[in-house]
Amino acid sequence: MEINAGELNRRIQILQYTETRNGAGYLAPETEPELIHSCWAKFSRVSGTEAMKAGADLGEIRVRFVIRYTRKPVDRKMVVRYRGQDYEIEYINDYGDDHRYMELLARWTGTGGGA
Repeated sequence: MEINAGELNRRIQILQYTETRNGAGYLAPETEPELIHSCWAKFSRVSGTEAMKAGADLGEIRVRFVIRYTRKPVDRKMVVRYRGQDYEIEYINDYGDDHRYMELLARWTGTGGGA
């Protein structure tokens, strides 16, 4: 499936939270995540039919981001921030297997003020 570059019209950030420990060895309160990559993306919600086929909880909001392929490492421990909301990356796909686009399937984490 071909992507029209004009469809990459949503600004996103790919972030990574890091665990930090205080002097006593306990986890410190969560800090602002590190920015890994900022880019333009195509955004769409995963349909209910797709979610049911994947066995997903229909109460969760699942979305798809398609971005230009990046050589910066992106993994499932990272989150996508879109419009002030964080989405946990669940699946990463080399869209079309030609290293031109990446597809990130994600679910809303409930942070950032609502869906």
